[in-house]
Amino acid sequence: MTDKSVAEQRKSAYKLVLCQLVVAGVIALAFFLAADAAAAKSAIKGGLVAVIPNCVFAFFAFRFSALDNANIVVAAFMRGQSLKLILTAVLLAVVFSQQQLVPEVFLTGFLLTLLAQWSAPFFFKH
Repeated sequence: MTDKSVAEQRKSAYKLVLCQLVVAGVIALAFFLAADAAAAKSAIKGGLVAVIPNCVFAFFAFRFSALDNANIVVAAFMRGQSLKLILTAVLLAVVFSQQQLVPEVFLTGFLLTLLAQWSAPFFFKH
C-alpha cells in the first residue's frame, strides 16, 4: 500500500462523512417542511450523533500508513472504533436527556444517516 492510496482512502472516508452530513441536513429540511422546527432540530441532532463519531473514527483510522508500522495502524483503527462507540453512547445519552426532543424524529434522523454510511459502497466507486 502506497502513501498515495492511503491518502485516497482518507479522502474517501471524509467524503463519506460529508455525504452523511448532507443526508442529515436533507432529513432535517424535510422534517422542517413537513412538521415544525422542533422536529427539524431533533432530526439534525440524530444525524449529528451519527456523523460526529464517524468523523472521529475516520481521523484515527486513516491517520497512519501501513508502510509505517502495521501495529500502529491496527492500534489506530482500534482506538478510532472504541472512541466512536463511546462517543456515540455519550451523545445519545446527552441528546435523550433534553426536554425539547422528538424521539421518533431523532431516531429517524440517526438511522437514515447511518443507512447512508452502509449504502455508500453502492454510490462511491474507489
